[in-house]
Amino acid sequence: MFGLRRDFYRERAARKQADIVVYIGERPSLVVETKRIQHRLREEDVNQALSYAQLLKPPTPIAVLTNGRDWEVYYLDRDDIGGLESVPEPQELESIILAVSSTTIQIEKRQAAERLLVTIENKGDLEIAFRECRKELAKEGLIAESAFDELTKILTCKFNEEKRAAEGLAPNRFTSQWLLGTGPLAALQQMFSEAKRTFNVFPTGTQIQIRSNETVKKIVRELEPFGLYGFKTPLGLTGAGGDVVGSVYEAFLTGTLRGDLGQYLTPRQLVEFMVEIADIQIGEKVLDLSGFLIRAFINVRKKIRSLDSSQNEKDRLVSNLVTNNLWGIEINPRLATLCQINMVLHGDGYEHIYTRDSIREDFFENTERRRTNFSELEQNDAAKFDVILINPPFNILYEDSTTLNRYILGRGKAAQGSDYLVLERAIRLLKPETGRLLVILPHGVASGVSETEVRNFVKANTHIHGCISLPVGSFKPFGGSNARTCVLYLKKTARDNKKRFLAQAERVGYDITSKYYRETDLNDLPVIAEAYHKVKLNLQ
Repeated sequence: MFGLRRDFYRERAARKQADIVVYIGERPSLVVETKRIQHRLREEDVNQALSYAQLLKPPTPIAVLTNGRDWEVYYLDRDDIGGLESVPEPQELESIILAVSSTTIQIEKRQAAERLLVTIENKGDLEIAFRECRKELAKEGLIAESAFDELTKILTCKFNEEKRAAEGLAPNRFTSQWLLGTGPLAALQQMFSEAKRTFNVFPTGTQIQIRSNETVKKIVRELEPFGLYGFKTPLGLTGAGGDVVGSVYEAFLTGTLRGDLGQYLTPRQLVEFMVEIADIQIGEKVLDLSGFLIRAFINVRKKIRSLDSSQNEKDRLVSNLVTNNLWGIEINPRLATLCQINMVLHGDGYEHIYTRDSIREDFFENTERRRTNFSELEQNDAAKFDVILINPPFNILYEDSTTLNRYILGRGKAAQGSDYLVLERAIRLLKPETGRLLVILPHGVASGVSETEVRNFVKANTHIHGCISLPVGSFKPFGGSNARTCVLYLKKTARDNKKRFLAQAERVGYDITSKYYRETDLNDLPVIAEAYHKVKLNLQ
């Protein structure tokens, strides 16, 4: 006998509800988590569905996630989470239920699922917890960038503890109870020492700067109820809970690094949109100059996991993706460290993530001291990039003649903006004919009189494949900028194709009138992406 009903979970005074639970008799057999059709499925959505499945008594073996257009089906069998091609038919579902053991889930895993669900469904509480942590760090004299650095170290400890526990290697020590057995500060230092070996993203000698046991106790107490690591599955959407903490880090960063070096964080909604219309293929080489790598990795990994190939071949392709095909350059070392941590959480590697000035410099060195000469890449068409994604810093003027003379758009000038110099370098790094560049630029490049020189340079060296106008205020929550911007889609081809994709976004999934980042349900970008994919073959 099949039945449908809604089930609830209580944790930290929050009422949680699975959208649909299918029962066979008295046993839950399938959880369905539904999203709006304009909602793009994210890692946190997968983690939410899997958490619901594991928190039922007994846990359900199958979790389904859908927005009515895209579907993800997960099969939970003891310690393994695997993918299914489709939702099982009733008879097949019943046979799966009968075959799965009815033993209850381990208490540690249940607690981890509860923490993760609390995080996903109470992001506001996590943001409050971050603010409380900042207050405690300020008492130690750690403010602004120093506070951000310290919180990154502490969260790295929490990530590592949850990672070890999820892999069955050791209990999670990031708890108030664990701190009771030893000095809190000494315990945190020990956790960080081990986390550094796992992530290998911090300079030699980096230590926790907190001096007070009481500060450690308060910060651990604030962060302990939340789960940040998430589930690992062989499908492409999930991995670590990086999207969850990432959205809150956005709020932290806008207050800490607001407009630092003219850099404005790229909202996740724009990142997802640009990566989606870039349609990165398996084996393509990607360069990210502004924080797109994680979304690019997730999208390509999903394509790999959907191949009709052996698991060993899929693992080889994912390893090649991480090792050879994902490249990133970030001038801000703090953001580079975050990217490296995210890559370890998602893909266990960050071979080609560099921290240098991509406008002035040619030699880039990763954390393991392997060097790459980008001026040599510019001379080798085979080594260039298939896809480049950038949101360059605006309004930073380069005035030294040595730098300006490296660029056509800089020669003979007293100064030139960083955004246009980054744009020129990106075009030089694109593969001929197949290379494509998606870049956020001031809207004047598309139509303004003052940017005629830049526009002529773009037209002389690329084909303008598309232009998507963004509303005024798209970067207001990420640095206070009210500049009108657009996404330019450029192709490195000599073919003269007069057809272009043009669109105007009025709503982008967050409040563009506020200086604080607040998500909304109104987002034109998924609709524009869908429209683009319908007509892109006619633009060739």
